[in-house]
Amino acid sequence: MEKISREGQIALITGGGTGIGLAIAERLHQLGMTVVLASRRKTLLDSVVATFNKQRENSAFAIEMDVRHKSSIESALDGLPDNFNAIDVVINNAGLGVTDLLVDCSEDDWDLVIDTTLKGPFLVSQAVLPQMIARKQGFILNISSQAAKHGYPNAGPYCAAKFGLMGFAKALQEEVREHNIQVHNLMPALTQVPAPQSADEMTPGWLQTSDLADAAEYVLTRPSRVFLDDIGLMGR
Repeated sequence: MEKISREGQIALITGGGTGIGLAIAERLHQLGMTVVLASRRKTLLDSVVATFNKQRENSAFAIEMDVRHKSSIESALDGLPDNFNAIDVVINNAGLGVTDLLVDCSEDDWDLVIDTTLKGPFLVSQAVLPQMIARKQGFILNISSQAAKHGYPNAGPYCAAKFGLMGFAKALQEEVREHNIQVHNLMPALTQVPAPQSADEMTPGWLQTSDLADAAEYVLTRPSRVFLDDIGLMGR
């Protein structure tokens, strides 16, 4: 099968220390990519980065980043070594939700979800886009959700953020198409995190983080002539 190679390219993964972000980071590293893992809790990343660098020297780097704040993003990216700072792929994975009814949801909780899940991808993409535009290449992959297509009770802020993320991505794609930059969304349903240790521990009807890694690999390795629409993933 014809595929493009990502070997030697650099990927930035937000929320890269656990769950879906970690699974995608592991897969991209296996593809020969250099990975930059970002999280508010850098201690989560240090052991992952150490493992990656043991497998392949100087192939991973950890940065402390709060995607809600432009200053934190800029500071983290400015601190990257020269051999890690030409970002080719961004995985906007960081996100969270709360379980309040909208009538009970506090303004602080609303802001936390929106700022992390929607504003974060905007700020991270904005920070990296100038270098992608200058080099006429790049790929931004957002980990969205089925909550971007359907409303769910007790998940109003999360649904609003994911609906908004889809609109953001559609608009951004039209703005950067001329620069050979692609923007894509994965829309998974419920995903089991952390990953189970055996098949017996898998929750029926739920996706596994490896399913998201498979999808990310597929999207990122299509020939340049192929443009994919958003991909939804559901368990069964």
